[in-house]
Amino acid sequence: MSVSLYNTDSLPVPVKIIVESRRSSRVSLGKQEIIVRLPKHFSVADKEKTLKQFLGWAKKQIQEKDYYKSALHSTDYYKDRILKIYNTEFKIEIEYIVEGKCRLSYRGDNSLKIYLLQSLPEKKQVQEIQRFLLRFTEKYFLPEVQKRTLYWNDNHFKEKIGKVVLKHTISCWGSCTIERRVMLSTKLLLMPQEVIDYVIIHELAHLKEMNHSPKFWKHVEDVMPDYKVHRKWLQQHGNKIDF
Repeated sequence: MSVSLYNTDSLPVPVKIIVESRRSSRVSLGKQEIIVRLPKHFSVADKEKTLKQFLGWAKKQIQEKDYYKSALHSTDYYKDRILKIYNTEFKIEIEYIVEGKCRLSYRGDNSLKIYLLQSLPEKKQVQEIQRFLLRFTEKYFLPEVQKRTLYWNDNHFKEKIGKVVLKHTISCWGSCTIERRVMLSTKLLLMPQEVIDYVIIHELAHLKEMNHSPKFWKHVEDVMPDYKVHRKWLQQHGNKIDF
């Protein structure tokens, strides 16, 4: 396997190219980079052709859906910002330090204090802020999300669940694996409760149908008759919301 990373002015994040033993090519939008996976058996011409197609697709997705918009934020964007996470409001406070480590301090109130090394480039400071907010959200709210998922499952689906996790994702809001592991995007917690519930219900429905057949959507509708309203909201507004 070989891995290469390069930057291009036409895209807001780096592109990671992984050439490995695989049968097909794939592109995905990662947290801070575009990930392209190519088969080793591809010729140089095939690799270049596939890469060009994938980056064209990625550029279109980024432009249409505002992916990586947070990568363009400055530290001023976060100063005294009120961030609503899972129906709880937090005020972000930024303090610059001369030495030591960047860190987030939370003492149980509604204030998130982030200490940043003033010697760091601003782009790195923004990355640290986003990293701390994600880690805080995943750690602090995971039990609540797990509890909410179990509520919907116990009252409607009654299926065995392997695990419920929160993960920062760019190109999907949730997933359900054949191991019955339910993954939900951390960004969901910045959205209305009804939208969060819709995604939870959507993924739980996959425990019964691992597809998007009419039978699958019937399971969703039986639990949430107005699911189309929340799905539409997610399609229209979801990618405009980020940490």
